[in-house]
Amino acid sequence: RAQVMSLLKPVLGDTPSLMVLSESGLVALVPGNEKQSLGEIGDEVFRRLVSHEFSLQKDSIALTVSLSFCPFDFRFADAAQMLVEAVRQAEILREKGGNGKVEVWARISASQASSDDQQMLRLLMQALRSGSVRVVYQPLLPTRSDSMRSFQMLPRLQTHDGELLAASAWLPVARVANLVGALDRWMLTQAIHLVDKRFRNQQLRLFISQSGERLASREARQRLVRQLKSASDLGGRLVLDFKLTDAMAHLKGTEDIIRLSKRLGFGLCLSMVDDHSNWDLLTGRLCCDYLRMAPNLVRHLVSRDQLETDLGRMTAPARKLGSRVIMPMIEDAETAAYLWRSDVDYLQGNMIQAAEETLRFGD
Repeated sequence: RAQVMSLLKPVLGDTPSLMVLSESGLVALVPGNEKQSLGEIGDEVFRRLVSHEFSLQKDSIALTVSLSFCPFDFRFADAAQMLVEAVRQAEILREKGGNGKVEVWARISASQASSDDQQMLRLLMQALRSGSVRVVYQPLLPTRSDSMRSFQMLPRLQTHDGELLAASAWLPVARVANLVGALDRWMLTQAIHLVDKRFRNQQLRLFISQSGERLASREARQRLVRQLKSASDLGGRLVLDFKLTDAMAHLKGTEDIIRLSKRLGFGLCLSMVDDHSNWDLLTGRLCCDYLRMAPNLVRHLVSRDQLETDLGRMTAPARKLGSRVIMPMIEDAETAAYLWRSDVDYLQGNMIQAAEETLRFGD
């Protein structure tokens, strides 16, 4: 044991936290290391132990090592579960002959996450911590000429069985856990990187949803300013999307965001707009760049005989002021054909194109 400790000190530090499980079993708690990942540390520990000749009285021995390593992961219910799973995997490895290493991960399936809020919360916390929130992009089809390609950027959580969970499945849990603000910041960081760095020379416009926290909190808006100032020139290529109900609940904060949009060069969209919305506000204090209509309005309008007349009368005042109208959730060809002839600017939905994990700029 003393020889093992001596070998591990250069890797784990002068006073490694070791727990003796048995005469041949050790557990080490490894602090975060910016220079090396846990996998790299595990590789070095394994190499040192299997290549060393240990002195024992007048003889020497070589070891067969069964090593499991488990990065900190919020998807585990608690630290004890992490420890038990790491030890179990090492024992399984030893029973198969040993002399190997394995990385241990928490596993939450789509069915487990969907049926258990705590499982869903752990999945979300780990994704935010590790920066592994997945993103899909759904294009907006312009009904008139537009030099820019527009996409809505949508967050997803991936379960261990490969399924991507839509935000509607886990946003309620995120709100209760006060994690929506963290998701806002993560999504904005990714969007800024795309429009300002990766696709800087492409005619790209990204819509990203933001929570009412940006509108309710002055501090959240100050963080927004700091994030956006990191970009060189947004030029309307980034559009922040807020629910109309959030905007109406925080009028002063929304007006502040509108002023910031003009100063910093990002676009503003208000969503879930319908024929019962306060259109006086939408053509007054809350006049913005884009209005995304509510999905139920799309279905409601298509069932009417006077679709084009009703939609035109409702949206004309806002469109005269420069607001562009987006019709989402277009799921069939008949609806798309109806709306193509109406007074809207963009169509969006699976009938137009399903959301994908890659940005496609071709036709």
